[in-house]
Amino acid sequence: MGDLTAPAAAHVRAAAYDLVLRPRRSLVRSTILSVVFSAVPLAVALVWVSLPFRLWTFVATVVIALAVVVGIVFTRLATAFIGIDPVGITVRGVVTSSRRVARERVHSLVLATTHGSAVERTSRELVAFDADGGHLFRLRSDVWGDGGIDRVVESLGVQVTEEPRPIPAREFARRYPTSRSWYEQRGTYVVVGVLAVLVVSGLLAIETVTLFGA
Repeated sequence: MGDLTAPAAAHVRAAAYDLVLRPRRSLVRSTILSVVFSAVPLAVALVWVSLPFRLWTFVATVVIALAVVVGIVFTRLATAFIGIDPVGITVRGVVTSSRRVARERVHSLVLATTHGSAVERTSRELVAFDADGGHLFRLRSDVWGDGGIDRVVESLGVQVTEEPRPIPAREFARRYPTSRSWYEQRGTYVVVGVLAVLVVSGLLAIETVTLFGA
């Protein structure tokens, strides 16, 4: 979400913004905890399972892949920001592509509070549209914070439509289908599901061979 590639350039450019937002610090902490309690145990489990079969090439490849993914996530967290200046809006997200939108294209905003299966866990959503109803960008309060969402709305100063009550995330996606990110598409769910099945099946197969071999 933005044209910036080098940290030095990002700092220079950020000085020209009227408004700059960074991801919530709690998001960084939760990401670190997720890595510690999920990725690290997974890597240890793979090493442990591979010991009887000396599958070091396979395990090393998986561990390196995990390390690369973790590195990418932390890099995105460190460089993510929203910058608004008189000419446009730069949005460099954590898991979505960077983009630069001309400010004059932002015609209207939609504000909604969404929830998943747990109604008590809600998140505010902001979606920007052009004059023809085309989707421009989308922001979530779980990344940028409620205060950040309010500051963006105030800074842009365009027409705002606010949903009167919380709605399910699926209903929000149905009303504004073009606002779905790449990781919310059905194809992504299928790919992740297949990869998970392959990994689990491989681990179960190795364990089965180990038991019968013993």
